[in-house]
Amino acid sequence: MSEELMTEIYNVFDPFDPPPKAAYVNCEEVRGRWDVLRELGRKITRSKGTTCQLYTGHRGVGKSTELLKLKKWLISQNYFVVYFAANDEDIDPGDTKYIDILLACTKHLIQEIKLADENPLKGLTDWLEKRSESLKDLLLTPLTLDGLSLEQKVSEFTKITATLKTQPDNRQEIRDKISQNAPTLLQALNEFIAVAKKSLPDNRKDLVLIVDNLDRISEKKTAADDPSNYDEIFLKHHEQLRGLDCHLIYTVPISIVYSERCTELQNNFDETSVLPMVMLRNKDDSINEKGLEKFRAMIIKRIEEVTLKDQPHIGQDLAQDLDSKVFVSPEVLDHLCLMSGGHLRLLMKMIRKAIDWTDDLPITKQAVNIAIEEAKNDYRNTIFDAQWALLQDVAATKQILNNKSDHQYQRLLASRCILQYRYYDENDKLQLWYDVHPLVKDLEKFSS
Repeated sequence: MSEELMTEIYNVFDPFDPPPKAAYVNCEEVRGRWDVLRELGRKITRSKGTTCQLYTGHRGVGKSTELLKLKKWLISQNYFVVYFAANDEDIDPGDTKYIDILLACTKHLIQEIKLADENPLKGLTDWLEKRSESLKDLLLTPLTLDGLSLEQKVSEFTKITATLKTQPDNRQEIRDKISQNAPTLLQALNEFIAVAKKSLPDNRKDLVLIVDNLDRISEKKTAADDPSNYDEIFLKHHEQLRGLDCHLIYTVPISIVYSERCTELQNNFDETSVLPMVMLRNKDDSINEKGLEKFRAMIIKRIEEVTLKDQPHIGQDLAQDLDSKVFVSPEVLDHLCLMSGGHLRLLMKMIRKAIDWTDDLPITKQAVNIAIEEAKNDYRNTIFDAQWALLQDVAATKQILNNKSDHQYQRLLASRCILQYRYYDENDKLQLWYDVHPLVKDLEKFSS
């Protein structure tokens, strides 16, 4: 096999890019009947008023893929959808406050909604102009609105979000100045939204704003007993986040959902939906054949995307004999899938690592074992000595404790040492259960 082919195969398993449309696999039946159109979409299409929903799940489980599916469906239902990944241009996940998110929403709304008339933007540009003098020394470049076209005025908002993301020295001072005027910013933005709704292109029904990757925000505290930035963003300033007069979906970190703050979140927002992990094993530790079949299908569909100039159908040919042409045996492939714990991004990473140890197809048992060992090492460095007993307890009981004075379970969930699954039993009762990641179970300290 050529190096060109190995390169093409390597790149179809990019762990950070959602799969192409043709490579999407519906995992509803192995995610406890969870479906993004039902869980998030119908609340929008069936509500007469605006909605504000929270959405979470383990990092890398496929949340963005499902949101992009939702976006496409909402557009087909005649909604105007603004989707953006907040960490791409607008926020620093290591240091984020609610005002950063509000400014990012402002920027993307006015960028995406193209209005021929600049009057609806006047409130926002006036708001910005009044603060341009106090902000000019803090921004990368001065704010200038005089004589600019509508599109140029809109671009001035990007200066604020760009500085917040890239200039930590000035970040807090900018926040302080803008936070003092957050109510007037929200008012001006809602005035813009009200006009925009009446003139959406193609007679769209309503406006939906989807803010992705807020789950990547790191939790920070100034002191042990102080509220964290999660509390500041999603609890203290929830009214500002849900104050935009359109349908809203925000991703949130999974650890705040599985904490004593969960009830307050539910009180502050319309709904919190959790994307479950794909079940590759059942609660009794037996293999879930349907889940394994779904993971094999994901790999097949990605392999089918591989093409070479002189062999345009080579990916399809390889996919037909996945167990012998791509992997050395079905047992080796299944072992790799099972060790992922149903975590999509980790599976992609381990496949890439196995390819790193492969000069020629098929991928060998040794290459897969090395990929698994490398992934295990990441978890070995994550777990503190005092946490092993907690992990052993979760593996035995398949449950976690929600102890207000002990946040260890939430930390282990956030680090994906503990994974959450769900299914409906024969009486249609929802069963939520937890397990320790297979890679963690395979570490020496877990069984010692």
